[in-house]
Amino acid sequence: MGWTTAWALLHLYVVAVGFSNAIFWLTYYVPNYEFGFVRRGLGGEIISWLPDSCYFPAAYTLLWASTVVWLTVVAVFMRRATSAGVGCARRTMLALAIPVLPFALSYALYSPHPELFGMSALLAYILGLTRCQTLRATAYLSATYGSVTAVLALLHEAIPLQMALGAVLAIVVLPKETTRAAKRLCAALAVGPGLLSTLAVAAFGHRDVAAKLCGQLPHGNIDNPWAVTKTPGAAVDYLLGRIESQTDFHDWVCENALPILDADTNAAMGLVAGYGVARLLGSFLLGLIFFLGTMWIVRYLSAVPIRVLLSTLKSNPILVAVAAALFVPIFATGVDWTRWWIIVSADVELVYIAYAITRPEIERATSHRTVTVFMWVVMALAVLPLGAANNVGV
Repeated sequence: MGWTTAWALLHLYVVAVGFSNAIFWLTYYVPNYEFGFVRRGLGGEIISWLPDSCYFPAAYTLLWASTVVWLTVVAVFMRRATSAGVGCARRTMLALAIPVLPFALSYALYSPHPELFGMSALLAYILGLTRCQTLRATAYLSATYGSVTAVLALLHEAIPLQMALGAVLAIVVLPKETTRAAKRLCAALAVGPGLLSTLAVAAFGHRDVAAKLCGQLPHGNIDNPWAVTKTPGAAVDYLLGRIESQTDFHDWVCENALPILDADTNAAMGLVAGYGVARLLGSFLLGLIFFLGTMWIVRYLSAVPIRVLLSTLKSNPILVAVAAALFVPIFATGVDWTRWWIIVSADVELVYIAYAITRPEIERATSHRTVTVFMWVVMALAVLPLGAANNVGV
């Protein structure tokens, strides 16, 4: 645990001080509704309620709130993993492995996208399902989760699509003594509102507001490492504080970020198509390796075979397939194919872990080899900033 904590502090220093990429992450909270309904406008709208002098403190608060909320829910999940049954070595190892998985601590620090709020809601939903004892409670919880994702779609329109697979898997796998029809109802309550909200954003969001939004952005210098780190040597120099680089937030966002708001789906698909087959394939394969590798880690530490998890899906295979298919438009309109796989990993493995900690297999005795593998895996994943991987080529 000390090793993980030490590296977590080092990663925190890198993203907060040494190589801050806040100038990019803050762009998610720039749009607002002053000039009409736009996609991703909720964050900026919240900031607009405050005085202009509070713009940057409010924007940074929203940015890092996503990280804090996500890590808090992850900590609760770790606690749940160790207390789900009789204390045993496998439960402890699995709990300690959770924060070093690519979608946990590393992702929270290196990729603080708004979807962290969606991931937090999903994990809270998973934790809630493990406590529900009646269909009524499960339905109410599902409806609440669906309402939350509907609101989060106003923060980023992809969140309901990204979290649908995890929500459907959770409702299919976790509740006991629930009929097939009841699970479908709860899945509709959990996923439906968010999808409707995403469709509303796509249908009614204005596409001609970038220039107007640019005019209301405040000026202020912000660290911009990308302007001076064109070579590995320059990146090291910047990380060590030998060189500095700042850019005016207003000018950078107006030039690099706001034009995206005016782009439509066809333009996004054209960008993906122009990225190149080799880079897309490399990004896809790297993400797939992350997914398969972390699935193996969960299986190895918990001793719960993947086929046992898959057997629970037989009652609703079409429901799961439809939820998985919602990732198709995400892959089609964004080049971050490695990151999409990391989110798929979160959807699947959070449910896998929640299911595994209740299975009798997890109480099997561990061998010296299992403990050794666990230690090496945790040490390696704690060091590697896998959550920073978006794609291959950028």
